[in-house]
Amino acid sequence: MKSSKKTYQEVAEACSKYSPISEEYAFRNSSCECNTPSCLNCTHFTKKEHCDLDLYDEIVKKLG
Repeated sequence: MKSSKKTYQEVAEACSKYSPISEEYAFRNSSCECNTPSCLNCTHFTKKEHCDLDLYDEIVKKLG
């Protein structure tokens, strides 16, 4: 199940391991909203929209 942009942003803001992608990548990906913390622009978030540190579900539960 895909999450909303708002949920991705809330999770990134609450995540101690959030690591934004480099600005160099952001310039190549014009659709990136890299100034706003979000799972979508975190180095730990895969193309299949999965946190490779397995922190996403744990954080969503805490936010809920």
